[in-house]
Amino acid sequence: MTVPGKRPPLRLIPFDTSKIFNILVSRQGPLMELDLLRLLTGRRFMPQGRERLFELHFSLYHALYRLKYEAGEKGFYLHLDPARIGIARTPGAGSCRHYFPESASFCRLPAEDGACCAGHREPGGPGEPSFDPLLEFYSNEENLSFGTTRILGRLIDGVIIYALKRGEVERALRFFGLPRPTLKNVKKKYHELARAYHPDLNGGDDALMKELNHSYQVLMEVFVI
Repeated sequence: MTVPGKRPPLRLIPFDTSKIFNILVSRQGPLMELDLLRLLTGRRFMPQGRERLFELHFSLYHALYRLKYEAGEKGFYLHLDPARIGIARTPGAGSCRHYFPESASFCRLPAEDGACCAGHREPGGPGEPSFDPLLEFYSNEENLSFGTTRILGRLIDGVIIYALKRGEVERALRFFGLPRPTLKNVKKKYHELARAYHPDLNGGDDALMKELNHSYQVLMEVFVI
């Protein structure tokens, strides 16, 4: 029951992962989040309030991360970032697994090392980090409550930054040695490493201190909770 004058609570919208899968596999390329939402909801215009927009956004990615596993079992890779949601059949053994998010396709050239061809030796394709904070965030239905908090804007910014700079964030996490980062333990680890690396202290290292500061700035953009 809705109390007069009080906004109804945010609720998880039950998007059908089978429908999402069929929409994505029928496309010749990736879809933007807004276009996928329009196809799923039949709405041309999205809600104006940021809380209802977050409700739609969170509900969609809650379904997409479920679909990521379901698609993997069918031999497909689901790529998720704010501008390009795409799906492609995962290449077989001996084919290059470098993924092109702009076209939602794999290279598929012969790959002697079983991962990438000569032109794509750098890590790419469907490889996943050992810890994915976006998966952790969107899989937990309770995080829908952040849609009514003051930090919502910073939270969404952090999600976008991680999606677009995942490689840089992963390098920063390795430097910090944090398998499951939070705002609290990022700050704590920074102070621990700063005491070890500060060039003015015994045994300090200027290069490591610069890398520490850069990594800290990267992580602080992403982990706001």
